[in-house]
Amino acid sequence: MTKPIHHPLQSDEKHVEEVRKTIREARAALELPLPDTFLGRQTHEPFPSENDDDAQDRQRHTPA
Repeated sequence: MTKPIHHPLQSDEKHVEEVRKTIREARAALELPLPDTFLGRQTHEPFPSENDDDAQDRQRHTPA
């Protein structure tokens, strides 16, 4: 007894291509480096606030 051969419909072609495209995008996203999600990391110095007396003192006493 032979198994029937399944031939995909032409209407399925667009769906199959969309699935393949999604898989390619997912693989590309998985190859990206992991993002740095440490919330306490400071990549810049904060601006001194106008009410911060220490910042004003530092500016006055810093030699130019």
